[in-house]
Parts: sequence; C-alpha cells; structure tokens
Amino acid sequence: MSTDRFLQNLQSVIQPALKPLTEAFSAALNRPTRLQLGEVGPVDLDQLREDFPGQAVLTRAVFVAGVSSDMAYLLPAACAAAWGDLMVMGDGNAEFSPDEHLDAVTELLNQLSGTLGQHLTSVAGFPVQIRASRSSLEELAAVSDLESYFRADLAIHAQGMDPALLVLLFSPDAVEDLKKIQPAKSQPMTDRPPPAVLEETGPEEEAGPEVHSARFEDFGSAIGGSSAAPQNIDILMDLELPVIIELGRTSMFIRDILELGPGSIVELSKLSGEPVDLYVNDKKFAQGEVVVIDENFGIRITDLIKVEDRIRSLK
Repeated sequence: MSTDRFLQNLQSVIQPALKPLTEAFSAALNRPTRLQLGEVGPVDLDQLREDFPGQAVLTRAVFVAGVSSDMAYLLPAACAAAWGDLMVMGDGNAEFSPDEHLDAVTELLNQLSGTLGQHLTSVAGFPVQIRASRSSLEELAAVSDLESYFRADLAIHAQGMDPALLVLLFSPDAVEDLKKIQPAKSQPMTDRPPPAVLEETGPEEEAGPEVHSARFEDFGSAIGGSSAAPQNIDILMDLELPVIIELGRTSMFIRDILELGPGSIVELSKLSGEPVDLYVNDKKFAQGEVVVIDENFGIRITDLIKVEDRIRSLK
C-alpha cells in the first residue's frame, strides 16, 4: 500500500473518533476539553525530537482484539504532570514527578484507548480492543523503533490550560489493518430509473409507482421473553464496561488530603442506610443496598434508573 493510502486510512479513522475522545478527555480532566486533528504523516525522527526536546512521556499500547500490532502515545512531561494533577481535582500546575504522574497518564490513556476501541468496534462491526500497557520517561534520541511508524497529532485544548500536543503513533501493520475499519460510503442517488425500467416503459405510457400492502413480521414470538439475542448486538456482547458502586463522595482541600493517615475518618455525603449508586460506564444505572456474600461485599439492586433518564444522561 502506498504512503498516501496509509495516510488516508489513518485520517479517515481518527477524524470521526474525535467526538467520543473529546468527551472522554473532558470527563477525565474534569473540565471542558476540545480535540483537534493536526498533522497526519510518516514519523520523521528528527522532527519528532524537535517537537519533543529533552525527555517526553512515551506510553505503549497494544491492540488485543480486531487489529494486529501496536501503537503508542507521546506527550511532553509537563502535560503529563498537568493532566495527572487535573485528574485528582488539582489546578493543573503540578511539577512533573515520575512516581506520581506516569501511572496517572497510563490510566488516562487507557481510558482513551477504550473509547477509541469502542468507536472502532461500532464502525467495524467486530470487536476492537486497545490497552495502554505502560508509560515511561524517554529521551527520543535513544528511541529508534518508531522510525517506521505513522503519526497523528492531536491538539488538546483544555479550559484554562495552554494548548498541548498528544501524538498518536501507529505501526505500519496497525495502519494496514485499519483499512478494514473504513466507514461505509453512502451510495450516490441517481435521478433516472435503471435501463431495464426504461426499456419496459413505452414512449406514450409512463409506468406509475408500484403500490402494494405493507407487510410486517410477526412479533408475537418475541413477547414473553425469548432468549435469542438480536444478531445486530452480538458484537457488543464481549465489550467490557467499568461497573462502579459508589458508597458516597465528598470534596476536600489538597492540604486536608495530605493530612490523611491511618485512623483518619472521611465523612461522605450519604446518610447511613441510604441506597448506594451503581454506575455503568460512568452513567448512573441503578441503586441498591450493600450486602455481604460470604466474605465479600456486594450490592442488591433495589431500583433501576428509568430508561428515559438513562437515555437523557447519554446526550
């Protein structure tokens, strides 16, 4: 495949994914964030080292389903510090610390990888999963295996922060596989009937539209709880979604958090005996009561959120 074709495939995949990636970034950083696609092209190591002088954070990721090979994320260390600080409700002005911020960046990029995988799954029609494995502080002068990769630049505009650069790096094998995940192109409509129709219609007589009664399938068998799942949702059955049981929440000053130690008590917003909330993919799904099963905690669901409210929360 030519380089131009590689770039067309890559751009046509990344551009439609910007909306869900923007939503994931905004939720993770706790503030409105806008993503903008920039340069898409082969990696030039000299240019990459110029864009990231000194040390940068390199996060490796792998496609565990749907696409072969691997990818990576590259961002300045200062951005890793700012984003990691924002994730814990800070002001984004923290100094970079590998011990504190590399794990935070890995978690953030793991969320983005999951969002990108879900988007690709919806387009491809088969499961695509990506997992960010580890982040490290690297001197790009010592990194040579990225030379054959392709880069897609994302400009990150978080509210109240300077614009930041996040580079997505795709291996040639990954980009080759991405051609299987191209959005379906709409077929152009014609304003003339096909030739066969023209031949059947006489010069003095126009063929009118064919009118017949509408036919509907019998849905009777579906009433009563058939166990057969519709085939069009089979591709979603293997997707993993985070399920969170929230006992309560509170807001604390950084100085108060730093004073926490063994024996400290954090008062939550919930009253004793109130139902706890169950979130699926960060959306409130149900409420329930805490139970103990053998030696493990669990939740007994007592109330499901109304379908209308669940749909409204997705908008």
